[in-house]
Amino acid sequence: MAIQNINRFICDVVRFHELASGLKPLVSHPQIISYGNKQGFEFTESEWINVYESDFALQSEAVQQSILAANPAHWSWAFRQLAVWRGMLMEGAGDGKA
Repeated sequence: MAIQNINRFICDVVRFHELASGLKPLVSHPQIISYGNKQGFEFTESEWINVYESDFALQSEAVQQSILAANPAHWSWAFRQLAVWRGMLMEGAGDGKA
């Protein structure tokens, strides 16, 4: 059931601007998890980390390095954590390092 909640959360962030906007101030995976849970998508930290790590493993080395180098203080940090969310970033969003 939790994987369904995570998948619904991930997809709803893409579908709903107000949900996506809530990612901007987040600077850590625990904050993403807390945000998802507060929005009604119940899942645990280990469940989230499994999804994140699976997505991360599918990325090229260059993309992985970009994710790891992103500055958590940059508004786009949370969006850079999953491939589907990175696809939401418009050109000009920077590299997330500033």
